[in-house]
Amino acid sequence: MRILVTGATGFLGGVTARELVRHGHTVMGLGRNAARGAALEADGVRFMQADLRTPAEWLPALNGTDAVLHAAARSTLWGRWPDFMADNVTVSREVARACAARGLRLVHISTPSVYNAMRLSHHVPETTPVGPRFDSLYAHSKYLAELEVTLAHPEATMLRPRGIYGVGDTALMPRLTRALRAGRLPRLVRGEVHTELTHVRNVAHAARLALEHPAPGVFNITDGVPVPIWATLDALADALGVARPARYVPARLAENAARVLELAARLHPARPEPTLTAGGVRLLTRPMTLDLTRARERLGYAPVIGPQAGLAEVLMAVHA
Repeated sequence: MRILVTGATGFLGGVTARELVRHGHTVMGLGRNAARGAALEADGVRFMQADLRTPAEWLPALNGTDAVLHAAARSTLWGRWPDFMADNVTVSREVARACAARGLRLVHISTPSVYNAMRLSHHVPETTPVGPRFDSLYAHSKYLAELEVTLAHPEATMLRPRGIYGVGDTALMPRLTRALRAGRLPRLVRGEVHTELTHVRNVAHAARLALEHPAPGVFNITDGVPVPIWATLDALADALGVARPARYVPARLAENAARVLELAARLHPARPEPTLTAGGVRLLTRPMTLDLTRARERLGYAPVIGPQAGLAEVLMAVHA
């Protein structure tokens, strides 16, 4: 197949574009980073530099294409609503409309963050009603993007991978690493919190399955095995050679403090990202596992790497 990957210079997009090439597909990657684009081309991915906010820059790339993986997004817990709207909602709508108009298969990367405000915890299915409240601007924008994609391209596949990690991750592990090195991460629970993560190779595998075998609708994606968050943080601290989180601060107190920091940041002219966000506290203190039945049955999905091996790989890279 001839596949276009948006966000190819990002973590997930780059890994998936290379994975698709390894499986014999012809792949073009879109992105804004020319240096990373050159690295993609060295691995067999054709590259086009483009800003997705400007359709004239990327629409020509759809000529001669069979399918599109839309992996580009503003993926952060902090930012301005107009930017989330522009990068996550408007761009997704335009990509979906363009694919529908040309009869192209579309796989859209969404997020299970849309479930967070529901206070659900175990085996959460895709049929769970979400909204109208969301616990972050990011989650809200990704939900609106899902609605736009569904309206424009009813046959699209939407994947909701939880907590993407792996060597080369630019968000999850680096953020935790900075907090541990700065010594500013307290212990927010007395016991343990189990949640699910998704190795980037598992997301790439799910995306390839969806591109090769059309399956409209929404699919949860994870490693399939819960991991202990705080034991993992301890292991990360050990790999970094820094102190483990020890000073206990109740989660509710930390979340309230984070809200104060967020308010101060919003009032600041530059709106800098606060050192602690309420959404970040919730991710470390609330368990969640997702129901993968639909992905297993309709996509034929099974994780290609488990969390034990995946996290060991990450910790080894950190230690090196």
